[in-house]
Amino acid sequence: MNGGNSQKTDALSSGAIPGEIDDAARAILDEFNSRRRGMRPGRFIPAPPKALREKSDIALYLEKISVGFDGFKALNNLTLYVDEGELRCIIGPNGAGKTTMMDVITGKTKPDRGSVWFTDEYNLLAMDEVSIAGAGICRKFQKPSVFEELTVLHNLELSLKGEKSVWSTLRARLSGEDEDFLEMVLERIRLQEQHDLAAGKLSHGQKQWLEIGMLLMQKPRMLLLDEPAAGMSPGEIERTVELLRDLEGEQVILLVEHDMAFVRAVARKVTVLHQGSVLAEGDMDAVRDNPAVIEAYLGTEQC
Repeated sequence: MNGGNSQKTDALSSGAIPGEIDDAARAILDEFNSRRRGMRPGRFIPAPPKALREKSDIALYLEKISVGFDGFKALNNLTLYVDEGELRCIIGPNGAGKTTMMDVITGKTKPDRGSVWFTDEYNLLAMDEVSIAGAGICRKFQKPSVFEELTVLHNLELSLKGEKSVWSTLRARLSGEDEDFLEMVLERIRLQEQHDLAAGKLSHGQKQWLEIGMLLMQKPRMLLLDEPAAGMSPGEIERTVELLRDLEGEQVILLVEHDMAFVRAVARKVTVLHQGSVLAEGDMDAVRDNPAVIEAYLGTEQC
């Protein structure tokens, strides 16, 4: 009797299915064996890298990131660290890897190799785009994306962090704290006087500010901004510099830009990308005078 039970147990553990096991038991066993075969060390989320554990002020950690597309290396062993509250400008020619780097950070593109962490809390390569946004990483693309038929105020209200189901949105009422926060954001983006104006009637620069305000309503921990000064008038660029300097220190700001005059005005630290890697890093003067940068760009300011 006991010998028969032992044989059945051995058969179950080996994956062999005796004829008397019903279909439900067979399905359960098949699922168990499938999961057991799928258990590999790579499926477990790794511990934060040593650099993050030892240097707590690092907010964004990219280590040895490589991304290839049909044989082309968009990122090639890219390593980049950005500190808490830092405003970092990323420059480089078309094809240097700037957009791909931002795609990796936001989960749009998964790298072939490397590590990407946001503080020691979030292993970004183990998260999808929605989860990364939920962690407080917000991205603004070059072209403004606002609800043009709605007023400035309504654009900001819809962007307020919180439940976003249709029913909750229809029933939502701003609390006093929310109203105060909205007023503060309006003041920061310099659109108090336009709060009742349809977003479609704003100037290009004002739409850029509104979209930054919509991101601020989500109380981000990191802002990724793609050429926010593109297409702006000189006066709008000046006010954008003031806005970014005002935000500096409250969250990480990673800024991709081609306008070197704008970079000089806003940047404290600049990273130059070239062929998917970091070519140089430092303040604008140090980067401008770096022999490697001069050689790569033939002494021009096309970066």
